[in-house]
Amino acid sequence: MNTNKILFVDDEPNVRETIKELLVFKSYDVRTAANGQEALDILEYWMPDLIICDMVMPVMNGSELHENIKKNKYLSTIPFIFLSAKNEVELIRKCLQDGADDFLTKPFKFNELILVVTARLERFEKNKNAQNNLQSCKKKDFLN
Repeated sequence: MNTNKILFVDDEPNVRETIKELLVFKSYDVRTAANGQEALDILEYWMPDLIICDMVMPVMNGSELHENIKKNKYLSTIPFIFLSAKNEVELIRKCLQDGADDFLTKPFKFNELILVVTARLERFEKNKNAQNNLQSCKKKDFLN
């Protein structure tokens, strides 16, 4: 059973609920937020394994949320996937250059979303395990 935690951020209530239901059906633990500020409020007490975020939202948009997350040493390693109806190549390239892990354009197929989510979570786990192994090796060297 999958226990990965996902924060899904989108200002459209129908999109938020539909994607949440589909991800929960795939056994993910999902929290949702209607904008970047709500997401930051959730991140104060809940640490996801992945963030999926719309670009255009009121209060705080996806780019602003991503910038806030990148500046936080505790949150900056969380994989971040942008969603947007905008599919300009320059926008996608800028988001990826700014550190986003992926970018999906709306509309997308649910299977496409699941493939991207699975790939990003697997890479996140590998990186986390490699970091833990490195810490263990350093600790052993220190003790010897």
